[in-house]
Amino acid sequence: MESLRNFLTGPRLIIIVLVCALPFVFLGTGSLASGFGGSFGSINGEEVTETDLQLASNTAVQRFKNAYGEEFDFDMLNEELKSESIKQELIVQKVLQSGARSLGLFNENTITEAKKGIVQSPQFQVEGMFNENVYEAQVNSSGYTKESYIDLMTGILASELYRSSLSGINFATQNEVYELASLLEMTSDINFIKIDYDGLKNELVNTTEELVEFYENNQILFFSEEQRRFRYLVLDQAEYENNVEIPDGYLENYYAEYLSNFDTSAQTRISHIMIDKNNYESNNQAYEAIKMVEDLLINGSSFIDLASEYSEDIVTKDNGGDLDYFERDIFPEEFEKGIEALALNDYSKIIELEDTFHILKVTEINKQQPLSEDQIKDEVINELIETESLALMNDDFSLLEDLIFDNSSIEEIAFNISKEVSESDFFTKSNYDFYIVNNEIKNYIFSTDSQINQPYAIELDDKVIVVSVSSVADPKLQSFEEVAEDVADLLSESKAIEKLALMNNELQSIKNDEDKKLFIDTYNYVTQDTFVNVKRYSSLLPQEVLSEIFNNVPDTTISTNANNKDSFIITINNFNRLNEDEINSVIDEYNAFSEERLSSKMSEIINEDVFQSARVNLNNLIF
Repeated sequence: MESLRNFLTGPRLIIIVLVCALPFVFLGTGSLASGFGGSFGSINGEEVTETDLQLASNTAVQRFKNAYGEEFDFDMLNEELKSESIKQELIVQKVLQSGARSLGLFNENTITEAKKGIVQSPQFQVEGMFNENVYEAQVNSSGYTKESYIDLMTGILASELYRSSLSGINFATQNEVYELASLLEMTSDINFIKIDYDGLKNELVNTTEELVEFYENNQILFFSEEQRRFRYLVLDQAEYENNVEIPDGYLENYYAEYLSNFDTSAQTRISHIMIDKNNYESNNQAYEAIKMVEDLLINGSSFIDLASEYSEDIVTKDNGGDLDYFERDIFPEEFEKGIEALALNDYSKIIELEDTFHILKVTEINKQQPLSEDQIKDEVINELIETESLALMNDDFSLLEDLIFDNSSIEEIAFNISKEVSESDFFTKSNYDFYIVNNEIKNYIFSTDSQINQPYAIELDDKVIVVSVSSVADPKLQSFEEVAEDVADLLSESKAIEKLALMNNELQSIKNDEDKKLFIDTYNYVTQDTFVNVKRYSSLLPQEVLSEIFNNVPDTTISTNANNKDSFIITINNFNRLNEDEINSVIDEYNAFSEERLSSKMSEIINEDVFQSARVNLNNLIF
């Protein structure tokens, strides 16, 4: 029961619920393959299986998607980067697993928590309740048995517990936090001159002769983009829905099974009073203690009061012994037998487990009404149509992949799967506007590796598109008239950059303040100002300029450009630190920030140590 008490509360359950769906995110990597069904070797003594490889692949893909967005296509990376990313995830995965095993984190408690996470995962629930049939179907479809999936989730949880136990260390002292707050809250007093790039550029005038000369001398800048057109066909799951046939009697049988399952789905909430045998010299003494509690219940004493006074479960005794809703996969089998005949507010006979005695009470029975046959049928029909239409589409997808492998043309592919071939307009990279928005399509069309009249299949969420580049229009020099505006803009930009540098040098060479003011007043795009107590993350100046300021020392003059090409000449007068009272007013914010910074640093150290200490012995891998 120790494991039972441990998992009922606490943050670790959150971890397993969050990672529970990870093995089902089969994001796919086109370069990942193996013709081998056994072991792929070992890392730190932990065997590497095909499941480990797929999990590492999924994690690597998801990490890139988290960084660059869900549209990111992992398969567009070069082979070396893909294989290295997967290998790194595999090493981290197995080294953490090895560490968790060495600390004994693969135990009954971890298995129980893994089961709890599975039970509470929405993907295995129907109408908000765990459904074992759904669980079995989903894990089987992904290549697992119910038991092997529990093993997988136990490994993930144990590894995460090991990682969090390392990275959760926080050893920041108050003096370190104080210094951090003092540094980041520091302000600066500055004088500066700003030359506005856009203002300078807009005042420039280009003659026709200058424009023509610039065009003639820089023709490489005025070639048109390469244009490409492609033929394509689309497999759309929605188009297959009308081809789905519902077998005779399927809906009736499904509803009958639903009603049968529903009758056993009532939720029963239980409380308990527990006596721990380890607290007594003998089993007989422990039994006498629980028997005394039973006698008090028989004589009318309150179960809640007795739980608070006598229960030796420190987690639940203060809330009347509440154990939440009973779940077969979580609680001992003896509990199920003990409550199977109990009505609401009844309590059980004494139940003996290996280390404990219990008396259970039924505190709540929550039985909902089943959905109507029409509601269930509608859901089943929609689910069946979605599943079967996807299967029919995938049948055609498999066929066209074989045809592509046999070097069939897109017209031959279309004929074999009864689809029509369409042709796009001419597109360039900058004006690409295909009606299916997907970066992989665009990247393939304009890839240097794509060949004329060579079909290529791309799998989308509910579609498959086959594209074949049909023609390529090479870049050509555009006439002066066609690109006159671009010529003018580029010439003005070139002049502005050159003049800005000259003005910056001239301003720095003027030592007399009156002469400098006269120079500044001559141009309406040159300004001078003084700021006091400018903060490190102020919006008064561009962030890249502020970074330069706070990376320097007082009594210095610096020249720097902002990202928008504005030029700044800045004199740093001094830096101002907050007094003790001011720092204490913001110290709480920095305590949280310091913990986060240290946790991040610890993660870096752990990852570095993982790779340095890993004993990698891999074979039979094909990336």
